[in-house]
Amino acid sequence: MANRISMNKFFDEAMEELLNVNLNFDFFYKEVDGSKYILDQIVDHEFKILLKNEDDSWDYAEKGLGISGNIILGNPSSLFGPTQLVAMDAELGFAFEWMSKQSSQRGVIPLAAITSTTPNNVVIPVDHYFPKDKLFGEVYISLILYLKKASRNSVRGQAGYTGIILGELVEWNVILDGAGSTFPIVIVDEPEAPLWYVDFNYSEPLIEPFDKEYIAIYLNKAHVAFSAIKTPKTKFDQSLYVEFLSGALQIILQNLIETTDWQDIKEGKNCEEGSIGEVMHYFLTTFNWDFDAPERLAVSLRKDLESRLKSGEL
Repeated sequence: MANRISMNKFFDEAMEELLNVNLNFDFFYKEVDGSKYILDQIVDHEFKILLKNEDDSWDYAEKGLGISGNIILGNPSSLFGPTQLVAMDAELGFAFEWMSKQSSQRGVIPLAAITSTTPNNVVIPVDHYFPKDKLFGEVYISLILYLKKASRNSVRGQAGYTGIILGELVEWNVILDGAGSTFPIVIVDEPEAPLWYVDFNYSEPLIEPFDKEYIAIYLNKAHVAFSAIKTPKTKFDQSLYVEFLSGALQIILQNLIETTDWQDIKEGKNCEEGSIGEVMHYFLTTFNWDFDAPERLAVSLRKDLESRLKSGEL
């Protein structure tokens, strides 16, 4: 297929400088009484943003997530004119565009519109709340500029189709449910689903990271036994937790054993740092798990996890 080169103008760094845009945003959550609390943003080595509050009690699946702040446009009219981004009679819109691969959802949240007569230093307030349980895993949120109303007098080089995205002002790659945890556990709310299940979305385990985007253990908060696993208190709860975790780990390991990469994983060859293969090799060489047969793996997993639970390591 031949490459296509767009002849339209798009929002770039030079236009951003002329626009003199200032962005100020926070992520927050609400308690039952409606009070708002700002979340800390921790940027990891992959420039993903991990969100958490001071005592690490915030759970997106229970409380949701909001984004608030201001967009300040110092010179909005700079984008309009026969030699600018759009013609004088066009209308531009700002919106949040979001996408969650793991929940197979995406959407657009319109925020505001500007025209050639919008005054300088206009402030666009932003306050949007994502309901709990709508998203999970990694979510991409970007602030976009789009053509809300096409001009009747656009010239060559100016976009003429309503809805076309003309640029992106900022993007966040937000982790909603702790991808930094030891096991990639995702909490969902599915009344008709079982207590837990595992999903695979990897194709290159020697390269792809051991996180929720590629391997996910789903734990269902709608199930009657959820609280026993989420916060095991009694000996029965602890036994149930071991059954849950050992069962999920065995499914993951058995799935990888059947891949062509298993020999490299066993030997620790060609495994990139943080990859599924590297983590599994660590398990193989560190823990006393028996891989000679599925039934022996099941027994050794449970014995090891029960021992770690009793010693406080788990």
